[in-house]
Amino acid sequence: MGKASYSRGSQKQSKKGNGFTLLLLSNIEKKPVQIRLPRLFLRTCAALFLFLIGLTGYGLISAALLKPVARQKAALESEISALREEQNKIISENQSLKAYTVQQDKEMQTLQDISNDLKSNVQDIQQRDSALREKLGMQGEGEAEGQSPASSDAAGSSGESSGAAEEAAEYYSAEGLSEDGSELILSDRPRLKLTSFVSYRPPRQAETELLAEELYRQKQLLLQSATNYSQYEGVVSSREFQAAQKAEQARERRASIVAYAMQFLGGKYRWGANDPHTGVDCSGFTRYVLGHAGGVYLNRTAAEQSRQGSEVSVSNIRPGDLLFYGSSGHVDHVAMYIGDGKVIHASNSRNGIRISSWNYRNPVRIKNMIGE
Repeated sequence: MGKASYSRGSQKQSKKGNGFTLLLLSNIEKKPVQIRLPRLFLRTCAALFLFLIGLTGYGLISAALLKPVARQKAALESEISALREEQNKIISENQSLKAYTVQQDKEMQTLQDISNDLKSNVQDIQQRDSALREKLGMQGEGEAEGQSPASSDAAGSSGESSGAAEEAAEYYSAEGLSEDGSELILSDRPRLKLTSFVSYRPPRQAETELLAEELYRQKQLLLQSATNYSQYEGVVSSREFQAAQKAEQARERRASIVAYAMQFLGGKYRWGANDPHTGVDCSGFTRYVLGHAGGVYLNRTAAEQSRQGSEVSVSNIRPGDLLFYGSSGHVDHVAMYIGDGKVIHASNSRNGIRISSWNYRNPVRIKNMIGE
């Protein structure tokens, strides 16, 4: 046959010199084929094989040991990213607040200018009123003496009337009366024309008084408008300032609560425990954080906590609010919202205290426990 065929072949090893001899028995010629393998070659192959096994084992062990470190690194990177986003949000809010303050300052300046204009108008009216009073010096003197022009005219008229009556009495004499008293018979002396004196005010003086009254009325209206405007300005500015101050205080309080919770990131989970320094479960974590950082008392279990506080919609959720998870109307987990769609919670014994997306499970209830 063209090539020598070999069966499974019997292999034998014989030690000779510094190596090994491999005997291969042919099925045809029945003669052994000797292949000499040096001892150094065999040792090298064995060492290389052991090195490969050791390297593979080292890689597997290293991968197993580095897996928790990688998870912790990812959690820390997520925490750093959340903190940076929170910082950017705070910077943006501060810029908005500064812009609002600048706008308020401009409005206050505008109101101050209007108030100054009103004061200037009032002073102008007062000057015009004083000038008018100087022009009406005679009227002022008459009033200072406690006698009005009308009373002076009336007194003059009464004096002249009494004089005329006396004069008339000198020329008239009554000679008798009729029996019914209806006729008075006077003597034939020359009759005098009796003149009745009626008091009146000069037209110019009456017009001046009307003008003075109109100026006084306008002055009172301007003073009342200025007073009402100043009061309104003070009330509006005070309310806006108090509202802005209250909103800023609430935001700072919620930010401090979230920062306090974030310091326990990576902590241990222990069912039924209450202290995140040594281990805590989900409701124990929220109870501890809100109690120590916010001064808010919460019940022990997640189900009991879900019955506290006030309901909040997803669109109005703010940092510090609590999200409750469960199924079939039963609450079995709680987490705290920290902003940017993230929550921090004591997850389980494998993950501990970690950060997750707010909707990693569908929340059945969202509550505001802080009250602001």
